Amino acid sequence: MIVTDGLTKIYGQTTALSNVCLEVRKGEVYGLLGPNGSGKTTAIRLLLGLIRPTAGRASVAGFDCWTQSVAVRELVSYIPGEIRLIGSMNGYLMLKYLSDLRGGESLERAVSIAEKVMKLDLGRKIRAYSTGMKQKLAIAQAFADPVDILILDEPTSALDPSARNDVIQLVKAARATGQTVIFSGHVLPEVEAVADRVAIMRKGRLMHVEDMHERRSSARILLLRFSGQPPTSFPENLDLSIREVQGNVLLVEHRGEVRTLLEWLATQPIDDMAVGTDDLRSLYDRYHGPNVDDLALDALQDSTSNTDNAAPRAF
Repeated sequence: MIVTDGLTKIYGQTTALSNVCLEVRKGEVYGLLGPNGSGKTTAIRLLLGLIRPTAGRASVAGFDCWTQSVAVRELVSYIPGEIRLIGSMNGYLMLKYLSDLRGGESLERAVSIAEKVMKLDLGRKIRAYSTGMKQKLAIAQAFADPVDILILDEPTSALDPSARNDVIQLVKAARATGQTVIFSGHVLPEVEAVADRVAIMRKGRLMHVEDMHERRSSARILLLRFSGQPPTSFPENLDLSIREVQGNVLLVEHRGEVRTLLEWLATQPIDDMAVGTDDLRSLYDRYHGPNVDDLALDALQDSTSNTDNAAPRAF
């Protein structure tokens, strides 16, 4: 549905986006992760044809994002990171204005989402809305639009926890109806809750793409408390690796057969244990964690010539 090839954007001496290659499949939720300045918003603006790439190309449903940008925007509903609405209108008239841009068929659903889900008073003037209320109004319109693609740039940034959960449910419902969603943000639990795949951005580069379904099913995290000293190595057939050691407690990652693991555990002096799945934080911290060696990571990325960017094509 969405493809970029070598997408690059340079402003003077600043490279905002560098040689990004990604593919977003029809009907999936694709998470874009990274801190402010990592290139997420630049990539989105290039997809929408709001800015022109310095190099490379991007397409949406076969339409070139720059030369056919109007056709692209007809297929997309977009929530920008900063919401600007007409202050003199009330909430209802704002929704009507936006719905009329697409023929008016989305107005009833937009009003329903705004009032019943977002709990907005549509009779109030926009200028009297808080930042969060304006964001809720934009969310109501975006999810009501009859489009194939939703592009959400940090859609929950100004929302309270209850409204954040409402947005997650709306994203899940959109996927269930076959819509394609790009969900950009840096709140990891939100992206993890809905994304089929996630792309991690850093300094304008696409560092890694991860299939979340494979991640949830393939890796187990075990917290083991031993009655004595824990082992320092494991049989090779277990496929166990140590994440952390604290006295007689081990945090390990397991990717092997469950039966083999259980047989080994039964022979060990273990007082207590907990089993879970690997979360997105550990993956994210490889590129943005407190212990990241920036120089080493930049050198690695330069030496691989953006080979991580080819990874999406293999999934």
